[in-house]
Amino acid sequence: MNLLFVLTTDSLGGAEQYLKMLVHHHKGEDISIYYFKNNKRGQWDDVESFAKKHLISSVHEVTGIIGFVFMMLFKRKRYDYVYTSHIYTTALVGMLKSLGIIRSTYFVARESTSIFLRFKGFMLRFYSFLYKIGYRKIDLLICQTEEMKNQLLEHFPNIRKRTKIKVIPNPIDLGGKSELANQDLDDIFKVNCLVSAGRLIELKGYNFLIEAFEQLKKEHPKLKLVILGRGPLKEVIEQQVDNSIYKNDIFMQGRVDNVYNYFKHAQVCVVSSLIEGFPNVLLQMMSQNDKVVSTLCAGGIDEIDGIYTAEPGNTEALAKAIHLALTEDTSGNRKRFDDYLDQRSIERFVQQLNAELINA
Repeated sequence: MNLLFVLTTDSLGGAEQYLKMLVHHHKGEDISIYYFKNNKRGQWDDVESFAKKHLISSVHEVTGIIGFVFMMLFKRKRYDYVYTSHIYTTALVGMLKSLGIIRSTYFVARESTSIFLRFKGFMLRFYSFLYKIGYRKIDLLICQTEEMKNQLLEHFPNIRKRTKIKVIPNPIDLGGKSELANQDLDDIFKVNCLVSAGRLIELKGYNFLIEAFEQLKKEHPKLKLVILGRGPLKEVIEQQVDNSIYKNDIFMQGRVDNVYNYFKHAQVCVVSSLIEGFPNVLLQMMSQNDKVVSTLCAGGIDEIDGIYTAEPGNTEALAKAIHLALTEDTSGNRKRFDDYLDQRSIERFVQQLNAELINA
């Protein structure tokens, strides 16, 4: 089979992690991956032995988009499957398919976030424009949750006439993760740590997490907070840490190659986001730890048995949920989490995806 994957960047956000899982699942097929922008972080180096990578631009995504269009014009190759997971790439591929520049048997797109809940003003108008002109010739549009699907249909009802829309929960591939979880970790991070991970952006809610941590220190004085990730709000968050009376117990580790050993040794793993499509990091945390707290930042989180939940953007509620996770017996969660994650395997995901395509 010939498969085409189109991404905005080679950095590993949630959308890119999903596509990378599919790439690994299809190892042995004829795989072509196009990235509009090369951030030179080496996070896709492990697929080079079996997939053809095309890192189009190291300057800007726009120049990468232009380069991609010309490359598709030149190649005129027919693909069995085309995969995207970002509104930019989905809209562009949809337009190129409409023009006959990209040809494929199936075009499978996935929504990466709840656009109409997350954005306002100019950006919302721009994304709405992309939906109208680009969301065409899609054989299957995957939404991560019912909430994501409902907000899309409410604001763009005509999409029903253009494509089949189905909710298929995010997959997780746990192959090799036990080895990562067992890798050595500095002793300071092996005890009494709250661990969170994600890009340093406003929507991750780290300001509320730091405030909740400060409240918890009064009752849990040995507690430490570890934040993994980097992003545009690095200086803002570091300033908040510097202003905290507990700054010596807050560790900003930046982006790390392996989060699983941090999650395994954490006292509690925490997702503090304000809004998400669905946080893949939550599944990663559940794979390693019995004590997991998450804000209700996406549909479906309230249905996960064993997760401690809190209202997004509510410091007191987040602190209370973390306190409960710290103090209650959660030994029964291991089986609950394993059973839940088994239902989200990449193999099951692909089976469901293909079943929806066959029955389209």
